[in-house]
Amino acid sequence: MRRTIFATACLLIATAMQAQVLYVNNSNGTYQAIDTQKAGDITFNEEQRLIKIEMQDGATSQFATDAIKNIASTTGNEKELVYDLNPIVNFSAGDANSYNEVVETIITDELDDESGDFVENFDTERTITITFSEGSVKTSSLPEHITATINGGHIVINSERSKMAYMLTGTSSNGSLKIYSAKKFKIMTRNLNLTNPAGPAINIQSGKTVYFTLLTNSNSTLCDGAVYGAPAIAANGTEEDQKGTLFSEGQIIFNGIGTLNVKSLGGHGICSDDYIRIRSGNINILQAAKDGFRTKEKFIVARTEAASPVITVNATNNGIDCSEGTLTIDAGKIEITSGSEAIKVVYEEPVPDPLVVPDANINGGYIKINTTGEKSSAIKTTGNYTQTGGIIHATAAGNGSKIINSDGSVAIKNGKVTGFANGTVAADTTSAGGIKCNGNFEATGGTIAIECNGRGSKGINCDGNVTVSGGEITLIATGENYTDIADDKKSRAITADSVTVSGGKVVAKAYDNAISAVTSIKVTDGTVNAYSETSDALNLEAEQTGGWLLTK
Repeated sequence: MRRTIFATACLLIATAMQAQVLYVNNSNGTYQAIDTQKAGDITFNEEQRLIKIEMQDGATSQFATDAIKNIASTTGNEKELVYDLNPIVNFSAGDANSYNEVVETIITDELDDESGDFVENFDTERTITITFSEGSVKTSSLPEHITATINGGHIVINSERSKMAYMLTGTSSNGSLKIYSAKKFKIMTRNLNLTNPAGPAINIQSGKTVYFTLLTNSNSTLCDGAVYGAPAIAANGTEEDQKGTLFSEGQIIFNGIGTLNVKSLGGHGICSDDYIRIRSGNINILQAAKDGFRTKEKFIVARTEAASPVITVNATNNGIDCSEGTLTIDAGKIEITSGSEAIKVVYEEPVPDPLVVPDANINGGYIKINTTGEKSSAIKTTGNYTQTGGIIHATAAGNGSKIINSDGSVAIKNGKVTGFANGTVAADTTSAGGIKCNGNFEATGGTIAIECNGRGSKGINCDGNVTVSGGEITLIATGENYTDIADDKKSRAITADSVTVSGGKVVAKAYDNAISAVTSIKVTDGTVNAYSETSDALNLEAEQTGGWLLTK
C-alpha cells in the first residue's frame, strides 16, 4: 500500500500544476482536500510511513500511509477533515437546558445503608406544628416522651419518640429551634421566616437522620447572627456545635419542591457533621460568611423521578465543602459564586483514614461556577475527578486558579466542560490553568473547551500521562510566558510526561509549545491540531502510526 501511495503521490506531485485539488482519502471514511496551488512540498519520510504536506500558511499536515486508502483527484469518502487553527471558546446558552440527569432509584431494602436516605421509607405517626411569631413560639399538643422548653421566640425540643414530624411556620426576627432526638425525624417548612441574632436559626443536636421537606408552594427563609453567643454545654461536658444557619450533627436529606432561602452572617449556610443529600427542592444560599454548604462524609445531589433540585450559592469562602468523603452530582441546576473553591473535596490528615475517598464524581446536571479568590479552583479534590455526564460552565478569575484541580487522576468519559481561567501566576508563582492533575489525565468521550489567558498558564497540566481516545478537546493558552527559563512557567496547551492520542480530536493553541511532553508524543488515530505563536508546536517529534496531525 505504501509503495502504491508513494508512486501515485509522485505522479500527482509531478503534475501538480495541472491538478487543482488532490484528495488524501483515509481508510476510516474521512478525507483531506489539498489545493495544490496553495500547498508547498509533499514529502515522505525515509521509511515511506509518513506523508507531510507543507501548507502555504506555514502549517504542516502529516498522516500515516498505513491509514491512507489512496491519494487521488476524486474522493468517495464521507467526511472532509476540517482543521482549526483559530479555536474559540464560548459558553453555550443552550447548555443550561440540554444537560442530562440521573434519576435516583429508591432503595427499599433495609439491609442497604442508603435505604435510610429516602423519606418514602419513613412512616410518620405524629406531626407537631411549631408556630413562630415576634416574641413567642407555640406548639400543638405534645405526646408522651417529647418536651418543649420555650424562652421568648426560642424553642428547644427533647424527643425520645420515633416516627415524628415537625411542621415549622410563622415569622420571628429573634427566634430559633433546637432539637435533641434519639430517633430520626422529619422537618417540614411552610412559609417560615426565622432569624436568630445570636446563633443558628435551626440547630439539630441529634446524630440521627433528619428529612427536611420543603412543602409545595412554600417559600421559607432562615438567617443566623453575625456574632454567635456562647455555645451550650452538652451532658458530657463539651461545647455543642453551632456551625451555621442550619446545622445538624446528623445527615440532612432535602426533599419536596418548595423553596428554602438561607442567609449566613456568621457561620456556614447549611452544615452537617455527617452528610448532606439533596433530592429535590429550590435551595438558595443568598449569602454565607463562610462556606455555603459544609459537610463531612459525603455530599450528594440527585433527583427524584418527579422533580430536580435547583441550587444557588453565594459564599465568601467555599461554595460546597466536603471534607471527609466523596462528592457526587447526578442531577440538578447548580449555580455557585464563591470567594474560594467553588466545589472543594479535600481530605488532609496527618494519619489519613484509608476508608475516606475524597473523589469528585459528576454524572449529570448543569453547574455554573464563578470563583474569584487567588489559587481558588472551580473544582478542587485531593482524590480523583471523574465525569460521565453533566455540563460545567466555569470561570476561575483568581491568580493561580484552576478549572479542575485534582491531586489524583482526571477521567472525562462524557459530558461537557467549558472553562475560562483568567488569572496569571499567584504570589507564590503558582500558575493558573484549566485542568491540573498530579496523576494521569484520560479522555474517552465528551467535550472539553478551556481558555487560559494569563501569563504562564496551562490548558492541561498533568504530572502523569495524557491519553485521548475519544471526545473533542479545545485548549487555548495564549498568555505570554511568565519566564523564558522555567518550563513550568511557560504558556502551553498541554504539558505532561507523555501524550498519546488514539481517537477523538485535540485542538491545542499556545503562546509556547502547544503540546509539550517529557518522554513522548504519540498519534495512532484521531485528529490533532497544534499551533504555537512563538515556538515549535510540539516540543518532541511525534511518533505517528495513524490519525491526522496538523502543526504550525
